[in-house]
Amino acid sequence: MPRFDVITLGSATQDVYLRSSAFRVVRDRRSPTGASEEFAFGSKVELDEVLTEVGGGATNTAVTFRRQGLRTACVCRVGMDAAGDEVVRILRAYRVDPRFVMRDHVHPTAFSALFLSKNGERSALVARGASAHFTEQTIPWKKLKARWYYVCSLGGNIRFLRRILQHAATSKAQVALNPGKDELRQPATLALLRKADVLLLNREEAELLFHTHGPRLWTRVASWRKGTVVITDGAKGSYAFNATGSWRVHIKPVKAVDTTGAGDAFGSGFVASLIKHPGNIQEALRLGSMNSAGEVQQLGAKHGLVTQHAPKTLLMKVMKLRLP
Repeated sequence: MPRFDVITLGSATQDVYLRSSAFRVVRDRRSPTGASEEFAFGSKVELDEVLTEVGGGATNTAVTFRRQGLRTACVCRVGMDAAGDEVVRILRAYRVDPRFVMRDHVHPTAFSALFLSKNGERSALVARGASAHFTEQTIPWKKLKARWYYVCSLGGNIRFLRRILQHAATSKAQVALNPGKDELRQPATLALLRKADVLLLNREEAELLFHTHGPRLWTRVASWRKGTVVITDGAKGSYAFNATGSWRVHIKPVKAVDTTGAGDAFGSGFVASLIKHPGNIQEALRLGSMNSAGEVQQLGAKHGLVTQHAPKTLLMKVMKLRLP
């Protein structure tokens, strides 16, 4: 049984991208995000573009790691259907080892319909399917051997997250966590997140976890003092905090076609760099930014991801922060 550089764990989905000039983004006070995407009810809406892709955090991040030259496997759960077959085919096409892809005889492969606006933002209709039915009993733990584990959102399955962390500790592997809101809302999560070597969040998730916002957020994060905490803040850049210091990366804005998978691209790029260059946070911020910027300029969460030999053409500035 080979020992991998990294094994990703999380969801695998069939994504259908729908783009139409008839989709409109409107301000909406009733919406949690302050805006809604709408089209006329009861009408036939013409689509400008339709694209079917394999998505999900586990497969998206696995492709980044493989493109960076790392030996990579993916743990995910799919149905016994054509969409599940496509997940396996795509992983093989990118040379990601699919031996840990589990097939569910009851539930179908997860599905997402993504409605894209002109600026690349999207709304998604999601059916979690087989991805919502992970249990620790279904994983061949003795066969999972890696230097790093990259854990994406598990749909709030805290027991599964705890088991992954136990396995990593037993095998003396490092862990990067990119939890979803379903995990962050649970009181038991905080203690588990402290076990991560790298914790990856967007700003909204960080505010939810640390129960604060504004400048106080950065001081709270900097006092975490366990591993490295990375926070993405959209066009404002990204931040990294650990016991040795705090950093921020600014990038020159790029034209976004599709922001789906931007977080996966940044997080996996960051961790891929750390695997190859341990302790070099500035280089990790650069690769994460390059990978995310490349991904959002193309439709689909796996197109535009950079390779290990890609030239560093993205204009960016990494600076060390001084916090009170």
